Amino acid sequence: MVRGRTTARSGAARVLGCAAVASAAVTLAAFAPAATATTWTPFANPAPVAIGGYPGSAEEPFISPDGRYLLFNSSEAEPDFSLQYALATGPAAFEYEGPIEGDEAGNRVNEVGSLSGTPTLDDEGDLYWISNRSYGDTLGTVFGGRFNEGHVTGVHEVAGVRAPEFGQVDFDVGASPSGRFLYVAVGQFGGSGPPSSAKLVMFERSGERFVPHRAGESILLNVNATAALVYAAAVTADELEIFFTAASPAEGREPQVYRATRKSATARFAHVERIAAITGFAEAPSISNDGTTLYYHEKTGEEVHIQTVTRIANPPAVTSVSPRYGPAAGGTLIAVKGLNLGEPLAVRVGAAAASEVHVISSSELTARTPPGSAGTVDVTVTTARATSALTTKDHFTYKP
Repeated sequence: MVRGRTTARSGAARVLGCAAVASAAVTLAAFAPAATATTWTPFANPAPVAIGGYPGSAEEPFISPDGRYLLFNSSEAEPDFSLQYALATGPAAFEYEGPIEGDEAGNRVNEVGSLSGTPTLDDEGDLYWISNRSYGDTLGTVFGGRFNEGHVTGVHEVAGVRAPEFGQVDFDVGASPSGRFLYVAVGQFGGSGPPSSAKLVMFERSGERFVPHRAGESILLNVNATAALVYAAAVTADELEIFFTAASPAEGREPQVYRATRKSATARFAHVERIAAITGFAEAPSISNDGTTLYYHEKTGEEVHIQTVTRIANPPAVTSVSPRYGPAAGGTLIAVKGLNLGEPLAVRVGAAAASEVHVISSSELTARTPPGSAGTVDVTVTTARATSALTTKDHFTYKP
């Protein structure tokens, strides 16, 4: 239920809270339009998130769609894990504000004696989280309410999202930015230990409740095939990317953060890959609304801290150079084709700058080669976003 409690403390489990819920269970039991895909550079530059005024470990980060709030779970409140929030003061800096409070009617987000974790917000300000407060009575653990400046009104158990039977626990929830879908992690527990398996299940809003999404199993087929335990889903604003955590403790695979993509918001996620820039024990991804910054938590020793990695949207890319040969004296007029080539700051042939750069469109420009030495070099385009990556398609060969 609380990301980081699984394998972090038990060596194979996902959440200490999940084990507590499962133990209690055993005792009681004696479609959106198509969107245009964005191209990206790989994630890079891991960096810590600073939460001023907050001591100790912080985990399960969620960055609000407007970027103002960082919601997270306080593992220092063990065993009563509770939801906290902080206000942004910089790109990776926040100031701690305190626990997320309930409403004036006494409906609490952080219920005394219960666990609260995995916060997620949609664009309308609807907050969803996991709490085990009523699992023994209803099998439900997904709660919701309207978030506003650290307070939540209308706290309620989300109708229609409940575990199928005792021993199965909904221990993680992620909302699509549109609020139409919930991505719920369902774990199979056999006692007080960790889940033996976990997968993501999609629910779709239907009026005031959620119902199982009829295409959810197919949409998440490749995602759920990643490992024995799949959980902690976060989708981008265009819903073309999903980030999640996967682990297979029995195989020695500790939790790591993965990404999958699709061509439309109704298609199956594919192209599953681990985020290479994130190493070690890492869980609980949350993506910024512009898609550039990925938040997650990382366990080091006995502490858990929130980190980020970043990437650049729509970088320039060179896909062809014509002609591909020219004299070492330079002066060859070349046509450079690719993606996002508009407004170049520089075009280089090898290390030297080309001259007479003329932009035809965002996918084509021409330039005149500078003098060079005999051999093959890369033609690169630099824009305000980035410099095109080196590939075999950008080669130009100087002939003696």
